[in-house]
Amino acid sequence: MQNVEELQQYVTGLTDELILTGQTVVAAPGCLPTPCFPEIIEKVLGVVTEREWDDLTDRARNYLKWITVKAESIDTLAPRTLQITTRGFELLAIDRDGNSFGEIVERSQELGIPSVLVRFASLIATFLTVRLLRQHMEHDHEAMPSLTFSQNVDANYLNYPRTLKILLELFPEYQQMFFFEINEEVTEDYLATIRSLAEDLGIRLALDDTNKMDVHVHHKLLDLADWIKIDFQATAYLEEQLLAGNGDNIIEHFQEYAHGARSPVIVFEGLTETSPLKAFLEERWKVTNTVLYYQSRERTPVPPWNKYFGLIQDYHNDKYGLFFKGLINEK
Repeated sequence: MQNVEELQQYVTGLTDELILTGQTVVAAPGCLPTPCFPEIIEKVLGVVTEREWDDLTDRARNYLKWITVKAESIDTLAPRTLQITTRGFELLAIDRDGNSFGEIVERSQELGIPSVLVRFASLIATFLTVRLLRQHMEHDHEAMPSLTFSQNVDANYLNYPRTLKILLELFPEYQQMFFFEINEEVTEDYLATIRSLAEDLGIRLALDDTNKMDVHVHHKLLDLADWIKIDFQATAYLEEQLLAGNGDNIIEHFQEYAHGARSPVIVFEGLTETSPLKAFLEERWKVTNTVLYYQSRERTPVPPWNKYFGLIQDYHNDKYGLFFKGLINEK
């Protein structure tokens, strides 16, 4: 594998269902029967991040190529007139033992793996998991016309815009199916890169909304964001405010926010089925041109997606999220 053109031919060949499901995807050994793509990750990273990849030890490469993804379901919340359905998933990195991103970073530091390689390995696994899901659904004669996926994009991606662009072009389905979440710690230095990627590649952006993001950066990105995501810490704070009797203020704030941001979608992360805030928003949200979604790591998606995703807790009580069940031979 010598160059990007050869890599493009290789990845294009993976669209054959028999190749992708038969030879290049395998179940993660040990923790979960979730899809892993060690051969593809190794080949792609060996081309697009050749210098960093060549500097790794064999142990580091072996760890990195087994990076895969878990999911958190994003479902419709309000207005109540809408049909309740799963609208998409946020895809988050896990390793072959089911460890989440923070634990992956610690292990990567021990092995001398640069953070950028972890990000790109998980992005490759994201695209391949979605491609595999689509193939399973086509086989089942299920349509996924509006399913949307999101993944965080931080400075580790934005420092390598050419590599990010190559990966996006290798997997053209990103244009229809992905929102890229701009990390709350991105600084003003990256605004030009973000805008260039969004305009040149036609990618869609979601904006993380936390107190960590610089106010100026937040304002400059609002016109690019189709989704606003209220992170789990902010959601927990809102739940406290609701219980303190400030429900009217919450509704007024998000009505003004929806109007000012011109966003058709606001996603609340960390809401559970029994959350008082979930019930409150279902009942009180009346703005018809802004839809509320909610995201949880502890909830199975509504049909038909529950056929394809299972709860990690069914295998490990202390690990959260969903895994794609595409490799399980269910009776």
